Order: sequence, then structure tokens, then C-alpha cells
Amino acid sequence: MEMELEILQADERFKGVVNVRVPGIYVTRGNPLPKRMSKLVKPAVLALQKVYKDIVAEGGHLYLSDMFRSANDQQKAHEDWKSGRKSAYSPPSCNSVHEAARAIDIDAFDTMISHKRVREILNRYGWINIVATLTGAECWHYEFRQKRWEDFKTKNGYAEMARAMKKDIGNVTSLAKANRQMEDMKWVQSSLNKILKIHLTIDGLMGEKTREAVRKLQKKYRLQADGIPGPITRKKMKEILGV
Repeated sequence: MEMELEILQADERFKGVVNVRVPGIYVTRGNPLPKRMSKLVKPAVLALQKVYKDIVAEGGHLYLSDMFRSANDQQKAHEDWKSGRKSAYSPPSCNSVHEAARAIDIDAFDTMISHKRVREILNRYGWINIVATLTGAECWHYEFRQKRWEDFKTKNGYAEMARAMKKDIGNVTSLAKANRQMEDMKWVQSSLNKILKIHLTIDGLMGEKTREAVRKLQKKYRLQADGIPGPITRKKMKEILGV
């Protein structure tokens, strides 16, 4: 994949948000960031395209490790931080600009040009860095705040800004709802492990391994193999487990 950010189609679930294709760090460095993460508000995308153009012109790289997070993804990151599985701090759901499609995390260890220069280019186009001192535990976190920071920096603070940004795009998932969704998905994963005799990680996230396990169960019991644990699939799982 070339070192650039490509705009795809608008994301119909959120106001003013577009899906993008951007180099990530997963599987093989340079492969696109996973689709569930790859979305930003349009002004942030346009600014980031300029960032990529300038960094590439100077012989640099810009690989991302994170972008948009659902409420579930954000809460999982917070729980991982609390348990020690993740050393970099992540706030609980509803308190992160990642959920507002206005944040990115950068792999700061393969930029090819100085960190100072990368920061200067990002800052030039409105991307503000949160982590001033780079450590091995933290990719650089940048936010595209625009005027929202001015609205809240002297009044209600960072968390209120993040929640306001979420409302701006119509992302109204609450922490309580996110927790319910995670607990529900943990039941699905645990049930799949029992039925299929497999060893999915019980993390409450609908990742590709969980989706593939759902498809396997659906095929085995002659259900529509779409990988989605909908009402019919759940009914079959409960029937098999006798619950």
C-alpha cells in the first residue's frame, strides 16, 4: 500500500464521518488499518491528507495503530489498561475523542524523519499531540479538536469536550449500553467455546475470530452463515446449551 490516505465513502451511521484507507501497523506494516477503525470526520481527513503529503515529501512514513473506536472498543482499551494488559492510559467509554472520529494513534518508531518534524507537520494542520514525551509504551496520540477545545478547556474540561464531539456526529452510545453490549458478546464467545470446543478470547469484542466461529456454528447447524450472532443463531445456541 502506498503511503497515503484515501477517502472512501461516507459512513451512514455517523454525521459527517467518512471511511478511509490508511497504512496501519497490523499483520504486515503498511497494510490498511482495519476497516472498523478507519473513519474520521471529513475536516480531519482533509487535514490528515495534507500531513501525509508533506511527510512523504520529506522522505517520512506515517503508520497508524488506531483511529475510530466504538464504545465497546474504547471500554475494552480502558479495561486492558486497568488490568495491566495495556500500559498506555485509555479513558473509559464516552470520555475519548477516538469515539468522536477525531483522534489517531501514530507508530512513532518508524517515521524515518525526526519526531520533532512529524509533530510540527501535524500541528500545522490542526492535529494536536497529547503525549509530549515519547515512551516505548505509548504511540503518539493526536486529536483534531478545532474550536471544540476552546468551548471546553476553561469550563467543563476534556471529558465534556469528548462527549460533545460524540454528539456532533450522532454517536450517542452510553457507557452503560457499551458495557451491556460487551457482556452480551462475552456470552456469545463463551457459548461458542463450549459448543465448538474452541478457545476464543472472552473479551466482549466482535473480532474476525469470533465472526468466523459464528459462521462455523451456523454452517454446522444449517443456519444462514453470515457470521452475525442474530436472534436465530442465539436461539440455536441456547437450545444446544439447554438454557
